[in-house]
Amino acid sequence: MRKYDIALLDLDGTLSESGEGILDCVKKVFEEMQRPLPDEKTLSSFIGPPLTDSLKRCGFSEADAEKGLQIYKRNFVETGIYKNKVYDGMTDVLKTLKDNGVLLSVATTKYQPFADKIIKMLKLDGYFDFVGGSSGTPERHTKVQVINYVLDSLGRDKKAVMIGDTKFDAEGAFEAKVDFIGCLYGYGTRQEMEKYFPDTIFVTNPSEIVPVILR
Repeated sequence: MRKYDIALLDLDGTLSESGEGILDCVKKVFEEMQRPLPDEKTLSSFIGPPLTDSLKRCGFSEADAEKGLQIYKRNFVETGIYKNKVYDGMTDVLKTLKDNGVLLSVATTKYQPFADKIIKMLKLDGYFDFVGGSSGTPERHTKVQVINYVLDSLGRDKKAVMIGDTKFDAEGAFEAKVDFIGCLYGYGTRQEMEKYFPDTIFVTNPSEIVPVILR
């Protein structure tokens, strides 16, 4: 018996370990635009939210943030995208959920073409019914917008849960009015996710996701 019909999974820090490639490309943005490199804590906050939002939090203007995004994309395509690996046990999780009739979707604010390419590169595309990413437009930019895009595509009449590792995932799920599972093996913290879901279930490794969904 399953508790949820649809499972939406974040990409970075939930499906794949990708921090190295992301941060290498973020550093390139600051280097090429001759900006002082932020401290490690600030840099780590770039994993998860849309890049332009993070750059603007670091003092970039709208125009400079857009320039930074283009620099990031160029470097990501050349090198960063290849510094990605699936978390141990995640493939088995996806197979078990799919075999039990759960509709699976990626829900990430990563640029859609990058999300599509990464899922194929990691050989996970056979498990997913849908891949939802950012369109690069104001209409599909934030996490809640991506979640709603996925739900509109897979069915609003089905019970859904968002699985993610940061406050941005939790906030998006809260705004979209879907349940949430917090992944403590990723890049966020329990404290920041509990702000939106005080009673949520947290998992410390991918295998713990299955019994939450298949009850």
